[in-house]
Amino acid sequence: MMMKKRPEDALRDLLEHLVLEDRGDDRFVGESQTAANGRIFGGLVFAQAMRAAQATAPEREVHSVHGSFLRAGDPKQPIEYAVVRLRDGRSFTTRRVTASQGGQIIFESTVSFHVEEPGIERQVDVTGSLEPSGEAYEDGLVRAARARGFQITRESFGHAPIEILVEGGLTMAEGEPRPPELRSWLRSREPLPDDRGLHAAILAYASDLMIVLPGFHPLGFGVMREGVQTASLDHAMWFHEPVRIDDWVLAVGDGPVLKRSRVLGRMLFYDRRGRLVASAVQEGLARIPD
Repeated sequence: MMMKKRPEDALRDLLEHLVLEDRGDDRFVGESQTAANGRIFGGLVFAQAMRAAQATAPEREVHSVHGSFLRAGDPKQPIEYAVVRLRDGRSFTTRRVTASQGGQIIFESTVSFHVEEPGIERQVDVTGSLEPSGEAYEDGLVRAARARGFQITRESFGHAPIEILVEGGLTMAEGEPRPPELRSWLRSREPLPDDRGLHAAILAYASDLMIVLPGFHPLGFGVMREGVQTASLDHAMWFHEPVRIDDWVLAVGDGPVLKRSRVLGRMLFYDRRGRLVASAVQEGLARIPD
């Protein structure tokens, strides 16, 4: 994820990266960017692939996305997206999206759309407060960087495009062992247009930021500890209701397992009214030195 000195610039940069160039024949090009770790942020590729699929099914809303990260990619090169129309049914529309650089596939996803169809409804209700609170995401990153010995100030670090508050604080480097759970609050830095597809894509982008972090909590350290290597392997997301990411969204996550150098993260996303609007699951690489 790219940080900017001014928060409004960070959001503007993200919005510009979610506008793809239409090359015709269901082919699109998105600009890449270099994240703080020197790589392409997986959430950007995931969200751009969604936007490519959405451009070929503008009358329907995404209800699920399943993506696999196949190569790290080059942040200095644009990303080419090729959409295949697998199905155009009365109720469901399905697209396969392949992201490539230099002729090599770096990411592939299946994106499914569903007409609005009423039916019986139930959900797992959220527990705890629905009032946003917690440590600012950037403050947690700065604290972790300082723990690693880096001389950095909050002012020089910049801002993420999504405002994030982490209840109980962010464990990115050293900390105390705690349960594999995490509650955080997300919203865009500024109001956004009334484009449901855009709001869904930005939530998908943000979902990749912290989804595997709870899996490290019982260890007493996080993904920024020296020697730890992490990467997104696959990511799936389901949208249950239209969501507005320019209002606070509560992300309730857990990490049920970390084995064989892989960590699993799960998140449920609730709006301020307590509606369960989306869910996500990710498996990530987690190489931890002895």
